[in-house]
Amino acid sequence: MNGPHWTDQLLVIAALVWAWVTGEAWRASVAGAAGGFVRWLMSERRRIREFFVSVVAGWLMATYAAPLMLAVIESHLGPLKGDASGAAGFAAGIAGMSIAKLILDMIEARTRRITGGGQSDA
Repeated sequence: MNGPHWTDQLLVIAALVWAWVTGEAWRASVAGAAGGFVRWLMSERRRIREFFVSVVAGWLMATYAAPLMLAVIESHLGPLKGDASGAAGFAAGIAGMSIAKLILDMIEARTRRITGGGQSDA
């Protein structure tokens, strides 16, 4: 055989998944998803579609913005003890939908300003 056997590839994939699940990134992602869930619970209209959007947005925000959120939290509260990255991931998850909506509103406002504020019928 020229290449690695499929079982070797499966073992490598399993090892990578295991490293991610037991690592810091997984914990931050789960904390962010939990933050998105809490954000959904606090919303006035709880639709199942918004549930998935909130959880995924919280997960993504925690995955990519938890270090920034940790810096923001620690700049206001001082150094955190315990699971600081988990707390930052959770906070990023809660803030995820609000930040996403804010960014989309800014883009839409800029688009309306550039296009003259007209709405298309498309």
